[in-house]
Amino acid sequence: MPTSKNFVPRPSDITDIEKSLLPSHQKEQGCNVFVLHGLGGIGKTQLAVNFARQYQAAFSAIFWLDGTSEDSLKQSFAICAKRIPKGQIPENIRSPKTSDKVDLNDIVEHVQEWLAKDDNVDWLLIFDNVDLDHTQGEIPGAYDIRKYLRSDHGAVLITSRLSKLAQLGESKRIESADPDLTKKIFEKWYGKELMMDDDAQKLLHFLGGLPLALAQAAAFIGESNIPIAKYIDLYEKQWDELFRNTDSDLLDYDNRSVWTTWTISFNAIETRDKNAGKLLRLWAFLDNREMWHSLLQVARNGQEQWPEWLRDVACNEVKFKFLNIATLLLRYSMIETRESEQSSYSMHPVVHRWISHIQDDTGKRVFLRLAVMLIGFSVPHITTKNYWVLQRRLLPHAERCLWWMGKLEGGECNIEDITIGHATHSLGNLYSDQGQLKEAETIYQRALEGYKKALGPDHTSTLNTINNLGNLYSNQGRLKEAETIYQRALEGYEKALGPDHTSTLNTINNLGNLYSNQGRLKEAQTMYQRALEGYEKALGPDHTSTLTIVNNLGVLYSKQGQLKEAKTIYQQALEGYEKAIGPDHTSTITTVNNLGNLYKTQGRLKEAETVYQRALEGYEKALGPNHTSTLNTVNNLGVLYSKQGQLKEAETMYQRALSSYSAALGSSHPKCLLIVENIASLQPAQGSLSLQGLIVKFANIYNQVHHNWLYGDYFCVISVVYLEE
Repeated sequence: MPTSKNFVPRPSDITDIEKSLLPSHQKEQGCNVFVLHGLGGIGKTQLAVNFARQYQAAFSAIFWLDGTSEDSLKQSFAICAKRIPKGQIPENIRSPKTSDKVDLNDIVEHVQEWLAKDDNVDWLLIFDNVDLDHTQGEIPGAYDIRKYLRSDHGAVLITSRLSKLAQLGESKRIESADPDLTKKIFEKWYGKELMMDDDAQKLLHFLGGLPLALAQAAAFIGESNIPIAKYIDLYEKQWDELFRNTDSDLLDYDNRSVWTTWTISFNAIETRDKNAGKLLRLWAFLDNREMWHSLLQVARNGQEQWPEWLRDVACNEVKFKFLNIATLLLRYSMIETRESEQSSYSMHPVVHRWISHIQDDTGKRVFLRLAVMLIGFSVPHITTKNYWVLQRRLLPHAERCLWWMGKLEGGECNIEDITIGHATHSLGNLYSDQGQLKEAETIYQRALEGYKKALGPDHTSTLNTINNLGNLYSNQGRLKEAETIYQRALEGYEKALGPDHTSTLNTINNLGNLYSNQGRLKEAQTMYQRALEGYEKALGPDHTSTLTIVNNLGVLYSKQGQLKEAKTIYQQALEGYEKAIGPDHTSTITTVNNLGNLYKTQGRLKEAETVYQRALEGYEKALGPNHTSTLNTVNNLGVLYSKQGQLKEAETMYQRALSSYSAALGSSHPKCLLIVENIASLQPAQGSLSLQGLIVKFANIYNQVHHNWLYGDYFCVISVVYLEE
């Protein structure tokens, strides 16, 4: 019986086995069968060992059987026969001599007859690692375990990666350890308390509550006496070596390495369904936490850019082939059904990592390219209804793709691969839409480099990326760079597509936004009017692109003090958006926020607060609490509360906006400076600081944002402003 001196009990799992198998709980008739199933390395064997040792006195006999193959099972029966008391089975069966020619099948038969005796009812058989599925056809060593469950009494405990064996009796799926148990398992093998700093938390996250992985990592770190940070570095760079070269002290944890266990499962899966193996290989370059059928739908159009196997899995309207694959992977415990959604699946993080490591460099590049295409071409445009739902679902997969693109040091695909260029550009859009501007810039630059090399500087795909980089620089407050970029894109579009093409008009609108932000209002109005006329002619007055220009004109009129005109424009845009894309779309919410600004300017503060609250709720729901659009409304509420004399509420809003803006845009962004000023402006009204104290307070806040920046001249101006007031 394999044992581990470092086993950490799992009380709730043991309780379930107790209720089913202890002699005091057994049925009057029939053999009690309990199946522990789950991922290799999850702790099934040691749980069975712990149960047997804890309750050995409750059973008349306990026999441990190696179920890895039918031959090993029969050999185990032969070992068990030696423990049966003399006289109860033939002696040449119980203890055959070297000269005896005894068939293993005869030994098995006699042991089973002994188990079936009416006066022998309190025994326990443990079939460990029954992992080969005999229903798959000719798999060496596979067998039907039901042949060995012939008694109508006694108790049987089975451990397996095959969830289908659960139908043999009562069952329990063994899950990854929870955070508390994870820490206990690690500490048991580590030999001392684990200080839960950032490195420790990162390591435990990597290992995902997998007991065998925790044991291997803890034993390695303890034996090598290396810092956890060093092990994390080794884990990321030499994962395969760490998991192949298990320390000998771990051999008592399981009778096979976790590597071998998963390889057996993976080979069996590929034998049964090659597409299932390919889907696993593809999944290695996506996020492990969620896979769903419609994620594959972009491959349904049958274009040659997609491999035939993926089109085959994706095209099935009733998801028959995909569900067959998922069922097969579930049977081998390679994946799990997500609790929140029955048609969505997850993979253990350590298995996920292992799947990538069994692939050679060529295979990695093939499947990474496919993963980038799959996610990039799945990104919905922001004009799509509820686009943010799918975008936020895709973001973890995009992050995994980018991690691998960096890891393969630019060799993930040919830089002149246009298909990958389009997909990469879409990933940039995804990050930009989600307010992750630094990541978006990196991706756009990657796409731009590829487009220039493959298509030239004046191709429309190149210009699209240039235009989007302009949007990015504008959002980052890099207005001069943005203007240069926009002018470059506009010149290219006019030459390639003409002055009235929608791509040209889009850049004209972007220039209008830039001029508006710079206070160049006449130039902005000229741009907006040109874009509006073009969009109305090309797309009609109710198209969302047209409505975007209408909204922008409202902002411009408000800045010019034309508040009545601005309100009319906002109402027109709001009505159009609600009709076209619904009241919860981010474009609709943006116009709602702008209406709040208008009401605030008009002194209609209660109405402004109501409108801002609607905008804030909408942004948080669609984009999350830290998106820059959300933070704009947070800051607006801070200004509103300040005007209402609710100074504590105002400061809370300002501090929230400042913290998140600094993280998203960088501490030198103009919006951060504006919020610092807003925070400082609260102090005189609160009457808690003198003017000199205010300047010092302002300097401290500003310095927190800018660290060692020189701010003296700037604060002289601020102090003069307050003196004049």
